[in-house]
Amino acid sequence: MKQGFRLLTVVSCAGLFLMGCASQDVMRQGPSFVVTTPVVTLAPGGKVVMYGTGFAPKQELVLLLKDSAGGMSGLSGAVTPAPVPNADGVWAAEWVFTAYVSVISPGTAMLTVADKDYKPLGVAPIVFLPKPKPVAVKPEAAKPEAAKPKPAASK
Repeated sequence: MKQGFRLLTVVSCAGLFLMGCASQDVMRQGPSFVVTTPVVTLAPGGKVVMYGTGFAPKQELVLLLKDSAGGMSGLSGAVTPAPVPNADGVWAAEWVFTAYVSVISPGTAMLTVADKDYKPLGVAPIVFLPKPKPVAVKPEAAKPEAAKPKPAASK
């Protein structure tokens, strides 16, 4: 009985060891895509920063934006630097969307990173907030004498 228990223990440990080694390849994750500035104001000078991990080195990538109204834009040439994964499969880029302000609708947009055949590899949301409207100030409020209390009338 003791010998059978020892054999079972050894076989179980060997199985767990082999499964642990195999699981590194099995559990390897695919590409990951993150937008680090997911909420931005839709105004000139606005920026979206993004990065990806787990891509093939020097893999050709395409960036596509679908805004809240369904409008599509290709962004691969508009980001700096170009989204080309390094030897570790990592890339990072910044998109200054000044040129796109007039064509993007406020709301939640989806930014997709795809391979050269446009197969999606990762998707991340971006919320474009409308540019705040300037608050109108009454001209009287800007005058210093408007802030002074008026003297009470005497009877």
